[in-house]
Amino acid sequence: MFADLHRLAWEAAGDGRAAEFLDALDKRAHTNTDPGPRFKDFAQQWYSTCVVGGGLRESQQESDRSILDLHLLPMFGHKFVKDITARDIDDYKATKMQTAHQYGQGYSTKSINNQIAVLHRLFEKAIEYNIIEKNPVTKRSWFRRDRTAEDSREWWTPDEEAKAMALLLGPWRERDLQAAVTLTTQILLGLRFSEVRALEKKDLDLQVPGIWIRRSQARKIVSTPKNKRARFHVIPRALAEELQRFMLRTDDQLLFPDPRGGVLSNKVLNKWYRELAAEAGVRRITSHGARHTAGSSYAVMGAGQKVIGALLGHSDSASTERYTHVAQSATAALVEARWLRLGGGEGGR
Repeated sequence: MFADLHRLAWEAAGDGRAAEFLDALDKRAHTNTDPGPRFKDFAQQWYSTCVVGGGLRESQQESDRSILDLHLLPMFGHKFVKDITARDIDDYKATKMQTAHQYGQGYSTKSINNQIAVLHRLFEKAIEYNIIEKNPVTKRSWFRRDRTAEDSREWWTPDEEAKAMALLLGPWRERDLQAAVTLTTQILLGLRFSEVRALEKKDLDLQVPGIWIRRSQARKIVSTPKNKRARFHVIPRALAEELQRFMLRTDDQLLFPDPRGGVLSNKVLNKWYRELAAEAGVRRITSHGARHTAGSSYAVMGAGQKVIGALLGHSDSASTERYTHVAQSATAALVEARWLRLGGGEGGR
């Protein structure tokens, strides 16, 4: 390269174009020819420093990792970050709408929006690092959120819930007590799956009675509940006494351990829900659907948004102290009334 510049300089000097040559050389020196990092390299750096190193929740880390590996890297990995345009984002969305996967043909708008959200966060960091000047993911990049069947999760109506609970309080108690008490507790209280699997025997308060929700374990890491606050949930005395008898059957400190030992898996819990739904002749739901069922059921019974938020531990609720009072007064009657309506009775059956 030096030899070429040397030759060109002598030629320019011989032709009387020295000033023109120096001007061109100066412009070239100020022109940024560095293409910057490729998407695959910057994405790995972003994940390590901003996702894992940023202290995001374990579930968010795994979600971002999955979206990168399965969707974004195959599409953008070979490109330079600064070369990715809004047109590329539109092409990506169109491709995903037609891509076949294990659940059918074409990803849902919700799934694609989740992928676009990861792209947006990644490009925002690229702007901070002076790699690009403008984010190619704009407000118009997201699909409008439609309440389509593919975006909604099943939940039980009060009639469906009653059919399922009749089995849990009857035949299932004799056939599989662990499944019965686990599902009964989650359905009645509307607990998140991550909260159910992190409950310990010491969280059961037989005096009030009730259960303290202090921990969450979405995957491997045990942390605080999703809203970062502990909460106390009153339960019917009959259920509390049954839980006391049940926990004496296991050596584990977990209140609801996996049948094979260790932490309860979502696969096992959802398998129980599938079997229960099939036997009761109602729609199939997941553990998240059980949580939705609880909130909807309390709404049908006349509970307000504040009380439902306290029962379910929504992130927009106020401090634990404020809602402890609500839980022991306004919610106690609701929980007892729902328990009786579902056939729990004073004797627990």
